[in-house]
Amino acid sequence: MRDLVYYESGGAWAPYNLALEEVLADRVGQGAVGCFMLWQNSPAVIIGRHQNAFSEVNLDELAMRDCDLVRRMTGGGAVYHDLGNLNFSFILPLNNRQNPEPDKVLEPLINFIRSLGASVAMEGRNDLSIPGQGKFSGLAGRRLPGGWQLHGTIMYDVDAGVLEKVLRVDPDKYRSKGLPSVRARVTNLKPHIKISLEDLWAGIRDAYGYPFRPIPDNIQKSAHDLAEKKYSQKYWNIGQSPPGDIRLKRRFPFGSLELHLGVKNNQIAAARLSGDFLTLTGPEDQKPIEKLEEALIKLPADQPKSWAQAWLNFDMRNIFYGQVDQTEIQKWLRGD
Repeated sequence: MRDLVYYESGGAWAPYNLALEEVLADRVGQGAVGCFMLWQNSPAVIIGRHQNAFSEVNLDELAMRDCDLVRRMTGGGAVYHDLGNLNFSFILPLNNRQNPEPDKVLEPLINFIRSLGASVAMEGRNDLSIPGQGKFSGLAGRRLPGGWQLHGTIMYDVDAGVLEKVLRVDPDKYRSKGLPSVRARVTNLKPHIKISLEDLWAGIRDAYGYPFRPIPDNIQKSAHDLAEKKYSQKYWNIGQSPPGDIRLKRRFPFGSLELHLGVKNNQIAAARLSGDFLTLTGPEDQKPIEKLEEALIKLPADQPKSWAQAWLNFDMRNIFYGQVDQTEIQKWLRGD
């Protein structure tokens, strides 16, 4: 992680900040220097690349609160941002195919927070938590052409009441842990570290020590253009309502899978796979998901065994990140 530069986005409009990440990621793929960035969003819900907005977000509540909804390029689950939240991004050039280990990338950040008196642990697939108190950070990453992106949240003083109203959190995420609500799964850092958000920001910046650089004007312009054309648009952030004739959903150790099927003349005419899973694939990280969907088209709608048979042609361990049992996915499709 040498030779990175430090950026600050300079704005709190969520579509711009997500667009800025994409522009910076594309430049790394073209040989540009990597970067570390700290930034904030005004109230917004950020959903994962593969998520179904209709299932994950209370869209009416979001509209009432004039809160942005933005889909990011990485997988994982939905998160709520406000100005009590601090976000970080790493855009890393890579010369090999091995993804960096998140705990190594985040070691300076974790050590700084620990130096303030808080216990910090990596939890599950992609969380930082204070043991016994809940998680304060969710992480997501993706491979780039010639690089890798890791980003995440740091809940300092987020309004948990709003968070609970705008997110439709799958109760299976916390039911197995005996927790009564989503609010019981998360914690703000503020009660645990006793410093201001400004000092937390400065301390994390200094813990990495990368030289500050202003974001070049041409990059800012590209990010603004991309925000207007993509990240502020309904086609990207919400998309079309998924097919509604058949719906299957199950939570696996690697994340949730939600399959919507549209039926015509007893054949599958449309398929949509969504969830809070992370993928192992490269920059075109939606392609394997699209292929899984396409494999179901024209199959008999009343023969789930044929759906499972179609997916036997795919090695799910090369698609989903985490503990993947292809046999369990087959059982789910067949309805066993």
